[in-house]
Amino acid sequence: MERPLLIGITTDYAPSETNREARFFLKESYVTYFSSPVSRVLLLPFSGVSNPDELSFLDGLVLSGSGPDIPPSYYGEDQTFFPGLWMDPRRVDLELSLLSHAEEAEIPLFGICGGFQTMNIHRGGTLVQDIPTERPGPVIHQESSHQAFFSGYLQDLAKTEEALVNSFHHQGIKQVGKGLEVIGTSPDDGLVEAFRDGAYPFFLGVQWHPERMPPNDGVSRILREEFFDACRRYRDKKMSR
Repeated sequence: MERPLLIGITTDYAPSETNREARFFLKESYVTYFSSPVSRVLLLPFSGVSNPDELSFLDGLVLSGSGPDIPPSYYGEDQTFFPGLWMDPRRVDLELSLLSHAEEAEIPLFGICGGFQTMNIHRGGTLVQDIPTERPGPVIHQESSHQAFFSGYLQDLAKTEEALVNSFHHQGIKQVGKGLEVIGTSPDDGLVEAFRDGAYPFFLGVQWHPERMPPNDGVSRILREEFFDACRRYRDKKMSR
């Protein structure tokens, strides 16, 4: 019997408040989406990982989204969006370290929303700090749904040129990181909705939340299957050494 795939997912973080301790958390939809008869999910809080090498047992890594934004200093810019709710630097540092470690080991990588943006920064890219003020247009990217246009790998995978995706973000990709191929955009404003590194076993990120799409959404199902296939190949390669 094959060992289940071990999928690590980074967690969100909320600092302490009056009468409430600081807490790590992850929306249930992530766990539901990546849990299956062939997989098991492990949550990765930043204080629970002292060295990325400790996670060499993982078969795949997912960078989850977040309410707070990545501080602009991480991509060499000054803050232009005020006010700002910024991600704890400890989480950013962990995720960037995990990405560096995972790339060296060729661990399959899947980024969602904020995780997608972190992957772009890891590759030297930058972000639009606030789409409504910097890139105003007809597409509403917060608390909405809109069409996404697919190309290349994603178009071949989904067997369609476009599909409806959800949207829960006010930041987006400005300069695409090194080695990343844009495979999805939003209409009219051309904002990047998906990218991949075709030279890597599985390095793919999407701006939307496939885990929050309807259960019968074909694109979400295919993305998960492709990720699981890459994780399975990586697991089998490790076990054959």
